[in-house]
Amino acid sequence: MSFRLTATLRDSDMKLTIFRTGNTVPYDNLAAEEYLTFHAEEDEMVLFLWQNAHTVVIGKNQNPWRECHVEKIKADGAYLARRMSGGGAVYHDMGNLNFTFAARDGLFDITRQTDVILLACRLMGIKAEKTGRNDLTVDGRKFSGHAYFSSRGFNYHHGTIMMNVVPEDMTKYLRVSEAKLKSKGVASVRSRVVNLADYLGDRMPGASDAEMIAAMQDALVRAAEREYCGRGGTVEERELPSIPQELIDKYTSEEWRLGTRIAFSKEIEHRFDWGGVEIQLAMKGEYIDTCRIYSDSLETETFPVIEELLTGCRYDAGDVSQLKLPQGVSAIAYEIINLIASSIE
Repeated sequence: MSFRLTATLRDSDMKLTIFRTGNTVPYDNLAAEEYLTFHAEEDEMVLFLWQNAHTVVIGKNQNPWRECHVEKIKADGAYLARRMSGGGAVYHDMGNLNFTFAARDGLFDITRQTDVILLACRLMGIKAEKTGRNDLTVDGRKFSGHAYFSSRGFNYHHGTIMMNVVPEDMTKYLRVSEAKLKSKGVASVRSRVVNLADYLGDRMPGASDAEMIAAMQDALVRAAEREYCGRGGTVEERELPSIPQELIDKYTSEEWRLGTRIAFSKEIEHRFDWGGVEIQLAMKGEYIDTCRIYSDSLETETFPVIEELLTGCRYDAGDVSQLKLPQGVSAIAYEIINLIASSIE
């Protein structure tokens, strides 16, 4: 999957639609996000602002049992949710604000959408910058992680903004591999992240989490209006539409959230520049009977393609390396196939 970096629609032809919600159930909010994405009009940029209470959200292709403490989440009455985008596991509480930009091809522009977040921070007196593949930082520490989804010309760009997240809960529920921490050059999750509340003491002394969240929401709306409506266009804030129950049921279901585990007999793990992979193979004789590939890559569609190709393939380096990948598949597919082939003795 590739993501469009630049838009082609003129600002004077577009409209900005703002949605905010007080619902803090992640399944409802992720369903609303998907609904808004696939109902965005040709000339419309949607900005959806939302929060999840006490929630771990994993990327589309992640293994929940590897990325978080599933039983501890259940025992504490927290939520475990899975999103449609790629990337890694994140923790949400009421000290965190989520944003989603949703638009069709022609208006969707990752660079420009990111600039809205950076401008909102400046409006609150915080000098933030983009670093790495999908992070925003202040003084080298991450406060916002982003991920992306694209399908049939519909797209979203969403992320977190840590205003005052409880760090103990973040480390309590999330598992982070040593390889990932090493790739980031840090010793722990807590040492890598920062709350923006640490930079708002002079501007908002004694402010509650709710007050800081409201201030950031207002800053985001002002920044989006300046970015998209400064040279024409219209802006409207609306109530969320009714979300189909079947969409909420999808995100609530254990099948979506936890996936299906296989009785694998071979496992391969590796960390590439673009993310880590965990490959599980269930064998029947000398053939691969079932394959599961988990990853925190921002890519989402490549992994099912590889799983299907490997199923039924003989577990032989030559046979695996000669698998014919579909035209237009992401380059990371070739890296994964070569990794599997090279691991076979």
